[in-house]
Amino acid sequence: MRLATWLRRPIVWLPISIGLLALLLWRSRLWEAGAALEGLDPVPLLGAVLLSGVVAILWAIRSSDLLAAAGRSVGVLPLVPMTTFANTINNLTPGSAGEIVRMYLLRAHHGVDYATSGAVVLIERIGAIGYLASSALLVWLAWLGAIPVALALVMSVALVVVPGIVYRLGLRPVAIARRIPVGRLVGERRWARVGDWLARVDGTIAGLIGDPRHLLTFVVLSGGIFLAYDAQLLLVGRALGVTLDPFAAWGALGLATTVGVLSLLPFGLGTTDLTLVALLGAAGVPPLDAVAMTFGYRLVATLPLSIGGIVSFTYLSARLPASGMGGAAQAVRAELGDAIPDFAVDP
Repeated sequence: MRLATWLRRPIVWLPISIGLLALLLWRSRLWEAGAALEGLDPVPLLGAVLLSGVVAILWAIRSSDLLAAAGRSVGVLPLVPMTTFANTINNLTPGSAGEIVRMYLLRAHHGVDYATSGAVVLIERIGAIGYLASSALLVWLAWLGAIPVALALVMSVALVVVPGIVYRLGLRPVAIARRIPVGRLVGERRWARVGDWLARVDGTIAGLIGDPRHLLTFVVLSGGIFLAYDAQLLLVGRALGVTLDPFAAWGALGLATTVGVLSLLPFGLGTTDLTLVALLGAAGVPPLDAVAMTFGYRLVATLPLSIGGIVSFTYLSARLPASGMGGAAQAVRAELGDAIPDFAVDP
């Protein structure tokens, strides 16, 4: 029996959803909320929670624009549950594994080939974290007075156009990866098939990054997502009676998030939190308030979106096309060779 058939059964997806919710609550340490957030003002906290909905919509708009630019138009509304669920899996598993699930869902629900979805995912993940890390570092250094504000602005603008220039010069990371001589290790034929797929991914990325309109749209939407995160941290601080410079918040949160992403650990497993507490302390926030702000931010920024991701899982699983996972696997096999499992489940 195909896995997709099992996933469409409530007896399967309902326990999985409950299990994911339990894991999510454990990761979020919800039982600590009373002690950490005692005496807060609920109004700014509610505003921070509502901003999570803005983030989910911006994720979908960004993905929809990139897919349309690649010739695979998918509406914003259908992408909201997909991007939300993928980011939930990213938070619960190492190494952003949710993006693989999103590629499958795009193939199963909308017929988007894996070369196109792979290109979109790479741009969203690598491009977004690159812009976040670089902008956060520049803002933090400017806020500390280590570099002039004017220099930080000039460098930030330059960073927007760097990817397009790099690709126009032929310095393409994906194309370079194709030339890595690992054929003898994985099989020459198999590596050749992977290389052909990477070539299509690289061509799609080049087309997207080389288009100034879509590149600028990506930067603006990614900036909007970062601003929403920044506003959430500031609102949590206001709820606790802590006033923080927005630029200090951007730098501290961006650098802490980058550390968490690079750790490849679910939810950063403390790496993001420890870094954020340390940087908030450097920004003048008292230690106890820094801990409370960090926990409050983690609660409002991850819990609502993750609950939405679990709801999205139940919605998407119950509506998988008949071809399901097996059809998606056949598409992968057509592009990458015959080493892909058929995702069949014995009765």
